[in-house]
Amino acid sequence: MTSLAPRTVEPARPGMQADQGGRRRRAVPLIPGGFRWIIPALVISVGLIYYSIVYSGYISFFDWRGGRSPMNPVGVDNYVEAFTDPVFWTAIRNTVVYFVVVFAVQVVGGVFFAAALHSKVWLGSLYKVIIVIPVVVAPATLAPAHIQVWQSNGTVNAILDAIGLGALTQSWIGQSTTSLMVVILVGCWGSIGFGFILYFGAMTQIDPEMIEAGRVDGAGNLRILFSLVLPNVKAITISLAILNLITALKLFDNVWLITQGGPAHSSEFLGTMIYSEIAASDRNLGYASALSVILLVIAVATSIFIQLRSRERRAKVAKAVKAGVDV
Repeated sequence: MTSLAPRTVEPARPGMQADQGGRRRRAVPLIPGGFRWIIPALVISVGLIYYSIVYSGYISFFDWRGGRSPMNPVGVDNYVEAFTDPVFWTAIRNTVVYFVVVFAVQVVGGVFFAAALHSKVWLGSLYKVIIVIPVVVAPATLAPAHIQVWQSNGTVNAILDAIGLGALTQSWIGQSTTSLMVVILVGCWGSIGFGFILYFGAMTQIDPEMIEAGRVDGAGNLRILFSLVLPNVKAITISLAILNLITALKLFDNVWLITQGGPAHSSEFLGTMIYSEIAASDRNLGYASALSVILLVIAVATSIFIQLRSRERRAKVAKAVKAGVDV
């Protein structure tokens, strides 16, 4: 016999809610519980990085020497001055040349060393350490060595004299025709190791049975490399393109320590140009901020462009494969 006594409902505990039937269910918090753990990083990124970006954009519309000096509004004059400055276009040209050469050398060198060290090579572990050393050593530590190698009485000229090519000796760092080449060679030397690390890790994830099937079909080493290995590490190549582009745009340390952007601005980059404007006695922080904003816009726009092009290419390949077309 069913009791007609009213049923008592236990009061809901904190964090619990009662539905229409009296059953208890856990309340969904408006703010996720893990949010408190990312608050410090969020405060630093928003309060420091993004605030600095917004503030740089703000002062780029002023003529300001810093400190307590007056901030004179100049509108877009700083941007007009940047785009009409021949040194700015020299820095852009140097950035493009540096990116193209260093990226090509990094991809070719990284793939070559990664593929070679995936085979059975005597003292392979030692070679890996030698290749990676330039990646982990600070540029400030290596800059004096590079200067010693490329200066007028340095190692390169000594080698040329020793092999009977003394007529080719020159001041590699001290002349405008070769200073950019030195900066690019230093960048190539330091970037191959990073490309090797990424490609070596990506090649480790390739299914060995796929490689073995290619060998069974009669494919040689080069055929396997170009037809099986490289398509599977294409994502690494795209990532390296974006990273190299950003590195070229913000390049500063190696250039400043070796050539300081000279002589005659021949090895000038946007990073050294901004620093020179800040460190000058007649500095204009508004102009330096305008250069920084331009650098940021170029970096973001080109990165988005590369990613969109890569996404379109992957979608096109996937569509062709689905349709049974050989791509």
